[in-house]
Amino acid sequence: MNMFAALETPLTDEPWHIDPRDRDPRSEDERVAAALRMAHMICPAVDIVAIPNAGRRSRWEANARKREGMKAGALDWVVTWRPHLGDRGVAYVEWKDGTGTPDANQRDRLNMLFRMGHHVGVFRREDSFFAWLRALGAPFVDRVGRL
Repeated sequence: MNMFAALETPLTDEPWHIDPRDRDPRSEDERVAAALRMAHMICPAVDIVAIPNAGRRSRWEANARKREGMKAGALDWVVTWRPHLGDRGVAYVEWKDGTGTPDANQRDRLNMLFRMGHHVGVFRREDSFFAWLRALGAPFVDRVGRL
């Protein structure tokens, strides 16, 4: 019996949310910018923090970011709100373009966070992101008394 079996990552993904692929020609950056603009209007009490994890870096920059805590597979956003009725009020979000998929490191992180009891999802469309966030109990401006 492998005594480390419980520590190994399963070969299948946990049931976290992932949007289906689409034909929308917008890049991931364009989708993220649109979602942020909309979030400022319809859910201003939700705090969205981007995790800078993409782009080319020199070896020196990569080492400096690693010392600062950057990890492979870090997701794009940490989303928080004032919790209600026992909810944690936190979610982790990865954005993709119409055809991209989470890489192995991102899948490992999504699975780990899901197993920890957090809300996690991979999104391509703003409407599905906001519907998911609303279902989690995040405050939106059209919910009286929730801000």
